[in-house]
Amino acid sequence: MNINFKFLLCGAAVWLFSQYAAAQCAETDCLKLGYTKLQKCDGGLKCPFGEYWACPKVEEKAVLGECTGYAKNCSIGQILNSDGTCSNDKVSGKTPIAVVVYIGDDNCGQALALKDLGIMYWSKERIDVPDLPNYTNVLTAEKDFDSCGNTQKIIKYGDANMYPPAWAAANYAPSTVVATKGKWCLPAAGVARSMMNNYDKINSGLLKAGGESLPSLSNHDHRNWSSSEYSRVNAWKWCYACNELSVNNDKSYDYHVRPVLAF
Repeated sequence: MNINFKFLLCGAAVWLFSQYAAAQCAETDCLKLGYTKLQKCDGGLKCPFGEYWACPKVEEKAVLGECTGYAKNCSIGQILNSDGTCSNDKVSGKTPIAVVVYIGDDNCGQALALKDLGIMYWSKERIDVPDLPNYTNVLTAEKDFDSCGNTQKIIKYGDANMYPPAWAAANYAPSTVVATKGKWCLPAAGVARSMMNNYDKINSGLLKAGGESLPSLSNHDHRNWSSSEYSRVNAWKWCYACNELSVNNDKSYDYHVRPVLAF
């Protein structure tokens, strides 16, 4: 709020001591005094010389589980806090819940959970999930960022026994923000590529947030499931140490699951 505090206090004094203060004020133009809003606002101060208001600055925050464009204020590797703000480090009074791993051109972001949910098969059914796109080469798979759209299509088609990773992601919520249950998603292949490309930044953010680190780059046995489908038999998975997305094993293999949250 760009306010001339000397004049603002002068203007406010008019309400308390109108006859005396008005005579002492050198300026009565509301805009010059710093009153810039035409609409009334909570906690605001009305200009005594016209229909303008001075409004307190409201901290911009993300809506957890939705894209509002707030991610333009954040960067990959930063901490996403439970109040919807991003920070470079832990901030007193704020609770870290994830680390930013992807920001799109539309200023929509996704942040990685602070914990791994364990290993599980993508599905034991050889079924092409209806409405879920099939990405048959890695270049197109890496353009899939629709983690939550994919996850919703999967869980609407089958139960947790049929599609464990998608359901584990959707049912996840940190104890500090249980209201986010149902909003977490299995990462799409494009988000996985962003995580591989920004491994060091993300790992640093996880360390600052007190979360579980990503697997070591010497661990070629650690693979994660994505929500991007290849065919009725295969879905895309990724390996940080290998720096690759692949489909060389079918959906019945057990790989790690770690959800993301849109913001």
